[in-house]
Amino acid sequence: MSTQPSPAVEVAYPRRGSLTRSLRFAGGVNSLDRFASSYSRAQSFLVLDAPLALSAQPGVLFSGNHSQRPQDSIPLLHHAAVDDSAIADDDQSKGRVLIVPGRSTAPQTVFNSVNILIGIGLLSLPLAFSYAGWLIGTLFIIVAAAITLYTAKVLARCLDTDPTLVTYADIAYAAFGARARLLTSVLFSMELLGSCVALVVLFADSINTLLPNLLSKNALKIIAFFLLTPLSFLPLSVLSFTSILGIISTFSVVLIVFIDGLWKTTQPGSLWHPMPSSILPTNWKAVPLSLGLLMAPWCGHSVFPNVYRDMRHPYKFKRCLNVSYIFTFLIDASMGILGLLMFGNKYVTEEITNTILDTPGYPRTLSIAIIVLIAFIPLSKTPLNARPIITTIEVLLGVSDTPAPLVSDDVDDDVDTDLDDDWPRRRHNKSLTFLRSPAVVRAAIRILTNILVVVIAILFPAFDRIMALVGSALGFTICIVLPLAFYLKIFGPGRLKPAYYISPSGQSHTGVTQQLSKFEIAFDLFAIAVGAVLAVVGGVWALLPDEFIFENK
Repeated sequence: MSTQPSPAVEVAYPRRGSLTRSLRFAGGVNSLDRFASSYSRAQSFLVLDAPLALSAQPGVLFSGNHSQRPQDSIPLLHHAAVDDSAIADDDQSKGRVLIVPGRSTAPQTVFNSVNILIGIGLLSLPLAFSYAGWLIGTLFIIVAAAITLYTAKVLARCLDTDPTLVTYADIAYAAFGARARLLTSVLFSMELLGSCVALVVLFADSINTLLPNLLSKNALKIIAFFLLTPLSFLPLSVLSFTSILGIISTFSVVLIVFIDGLWKTTQPGSLWHPMPSSILPTNWKAVPLSLGLLMAPWCGHSVFPNVYRDMRHPYKFKRCLNVSYIFTFLIDASMGILGLLMFGNKYVTEEITNTILDTPGYPRTLSIAIIVLIAFIPLSKTPLNARPIITTIEVLLGVSDTPAPLVSDDVDDDVDTDLDDDWPRRRHNKSLTFLRSPAVVRAAIRILTNILVVVIAILFPAFDRIMALVGSALGFTICIVLPLAFYLKIFGPGRLKPAYYISPSGQSHTGVTQQLSKFEIAFDLFAIAVGAVLAVVGGVWALLPDEFIFENK
């Protein structure tokens, strides 16, 4: 094989002395380029893990793409490259696993964690505080932040027991087997589908509020389909980069809301003269709805395991989480408090941005900026959120161009870790040989997935109900119930487990974990029970008609 660099490599790396290159790589390991690569690795794990979740069985060895090189933005997902035919120090076999050390620094981990946690769910927090009242709303958002911080650390502790565990689905498999892994994949797909629907609803609501006579909301959702479909065909690395711009847009919206509140000096919508609000709920039937809205901003656990595995210094993960949660809590709480102070119980609506656009007295320039930012967020995030769903369908139909996972029965003793680029494509499912053009089928899947998102957005147009459903039925389950169930199953009462992590040099360090105390076991069981009840009640409440919850409607 020729050792000469390919034209693609020459194009990818600008010549020395380039201003663009200087800006991208200034700062070494904490350069802008490294931050972008780190975020891409964090966001790409669900896509590459989809084939594994669908075919999980004893002996699964590979959860990434051997055609990707270590310097690529999308990782080898990432710590389980095959060597010989089985997993090292595992009950299933006596082979070896090549462990790839993580590459993200502590600042990059904080950056990724904050980006994962802060999303469009914060736009409904003023409404959540309005439903719950100041006392319950404040207490619950504090409890939600604290318990999800604890369960995020619990997931990391589960990962420490086995170096071959990389993703949330891996932990599910280690705790309860292949069915649990498949279940988590289904739950992730539902959560991502709900997020995509909410983004499309947000897009249509915001533009319709600013230009009510231009097009109806349903027509705007159809326009969203034609905008999103071409983006679904972009490479994952491009989608990850545009998602970063979407995060910047979200922060900008929060800043504009604060500026608007200071700009206006008369009610409603002014921070100088707050609107009336209540300490306790004015309508107790709306409280279960508020709990799902308050939980929605903390749904980041599906990505946290991969963020942990990608760290150069994993022992810093807990401190990084503490910093990330403190910053996220301040942003979320500020948005909820600002919105309720500005509009009170009387004027606040399901999206704080729409409330501002409906209220006269703000600079039109800032209103237009909100619309542009809100319109960009769905266009930048929806294709990335939809990609795991698309990949899952492709794998089920046997037309995926991503590698299928290796299982122990299929691994040849001569398999080398340095496989050629064409190897993954030799693993396609042969059961659907009548599909002569997999590329056409993949294109159809992308189009139909976007159609599904738009149809659901038309049938269920309430942004607050969508976020409440995601936060309740899925948030409590994925972020509280399942992590604690995995934790208790893996460790068990009084069990000792090995502790394991990889240093930046690639060397392994082992030890023994501490036993679970009776108090911790009791607390975890209590949290599982409460989380399960809130998931069911909140999920049901999000589907109830307004006439039942709000008697005056």
